[in-house]
Amino acid sequence: MEIGILKAPFMRAITDACNTIYKNGWGENHAGNLSYRLTVEEIETYIGKGWGATRKQKLETACPDLGHQFFLVTASGSPLKNVMNDPEIHLGVIHINEEGSGYEIIWGFCENKQPTSELPTHLLCHSNRLKVDEGNRIVLHCHPTYTIAMTFMHELDQNAFIKTMWSLNSECVLVFPEGLGVLPWMVCGNGEIGRESAVKMNEFRIVLWPHHGILAAGQSVDQAMGLIETVEKAAHVYVVTEGKRRQCMTDEQIIELAKAFDLKPKTGIINNVVGQIYSK
Repeated sequence: MEIGILKAPFMRAITDACNTIYKNGWGENHAGNLSYRLTVEEIETYIGKGWGATRKQKLETACPDLGHQFFLVTASGSPLKNVMNDPEIHLGVIHINEEGSGYEIIWGFCENKQPTSELPTHLLCHSNRLKVDEGNRIVLHCHPTYTIAMTFMHELDQNAFIKTMWSLNSECVLVFPEGLGVLPWMVCGNGEIGRESAVKMNEFRIVLWPHHGILAAGQSVDQAMGLIETVEKAAHVYVVTEGKRRQCMTDEQIIELAKAFDLKPKTGIINNVVGQIYSK
């Protein structure tokens, strides 16, 4: 039996996430956007089998690997604070055609709204994440305050940034043992930054856009939000203690954590880390 999409569990999770991002100050004005991959079963349950397209668009970058996929996407120019009260305006469901060259809107985007302008970036990131994690469901972009501030204060060398993150909070190596991707500054939007973000998504679930924001991917809304929250907490600690820190977690302590939780952190960050963890 068809159930209205507004009653779907994923809809509640997404509207709650949008509200949290806004209340935390990570989605000012109309900043922030997300895309959530829906299964055929979810479409049939919450929209119905007889859905019809309202509008069709071509994609500027084709994504053949995403043919016949469905995505719930935030609208272009829509403040995240408005999503909870009017989801059918500020969210929409799109269906990618078989060739991955275009899409049709099958629900939402009322008042002639369109998907986020960063949709091509989202789809490229989904395409690459699915190659390494077939359970990936969400790509989320927002502007965490202290994470952005840290990109002004810390060198933008990727390995150095990862090591600093791991040294600031025990949760970091546990939550993202693969590390995080750091891009050089680029013009935000699509184009080069979208392609480079997608390349990073081959290895990382988190990508930093210096002086701008963060992208996170995950198997659930909670997982993506948890990644962002963990990075933001460590960045907060970094910013408020900059110039005052007398100690951080040592390499040995990070190794001890990884051993305790049977994790294999990214190599090249801590000297001989894999050998120390798996030598016994």
